[in-house]
Amino acid sequence: MDRFTFFSPLPRSEPGGSTFTSAYLNQVQIKANHLVLDLRCASGDRATWVARSRGCRIVAVDEEPRYLPVVQARTTDGGAGHLVKPVAASYGALPFADESFRLVMAEGAALKLGLQKALTEWRRLVPRNGHVAVTYPGVVNKDAPPEVREPLERHMVEPLRTLADCHTVVRNAGYELVHQVPLQPELWDAFYADAMRRAWAMVAAKTVSKNDPVVREVLAEAHWYRRIGRGRVFMQALVLRRAR
Repeated sequence: MDRFTFFSPLPRSEPGGSTFTSAYLNQVQIKANHLVLDLRCASGDRATWVARSRGCRIVAVDEEPRYLPVVQARTTDGGAGHLVKPVAASYGALPFADESFRLVMAEGAALKLGLQKALTEWRRLVPRNGHVAVTYPGVVNKDAPPEVREPLERHMVEPLRTLADCHTVVRNAGYELVHQVPLQPELWDAFYADAMRRAWAMVAAKTVSKNDPVVREVLAEAHWYRRIGRGRVFMQALVLRRAR
């Protein structure tokens, strides 16, 4: 089993939720004639909710092409199939013209690129004064030990930063910080609770073994957050305006 097989039936493949997305999207005026890019869309729950609540068109991108029919089915069932276009593409080589989007949403999509590279790559996709809303994890204490860092850094190409370091990267990449909001602890908890329930349900149904690598990784990360990570790591949404 791979991570797609595990996470595709779930609403999200990373911690988050509509209240978190809404908390930062409220800082950006999105009109019905705007085109929004949703990176790392996974199963399409976020794209469905934003399309319906804002009435805008969305291009929903994931690097895993097996998500495309999942997104199509979920957005159609959610009444937003006519507003959402699923696309499979690399987050670091997106096949879209410059200034194509009013807003780029990127919840978790920068992890494999690194924050500086991701923001630099995506800046061209919005016009000057357009917005990029990116989520990125970090550590509260810059001297956090390996047991705090490792479970998240396993999915990243660079070490976790502090929030102040992230702000420096934002300025260097040509943006102004408009707004920021942390992922609420209850949404971290809900994500890991859903993941643990799915893991144990699959084991109980004998769909997979409890020694399956993905099951073991998911359960270990959930236990890590509850025992070690809570209060020592963060996920921050940064709403950025293109400044140059």
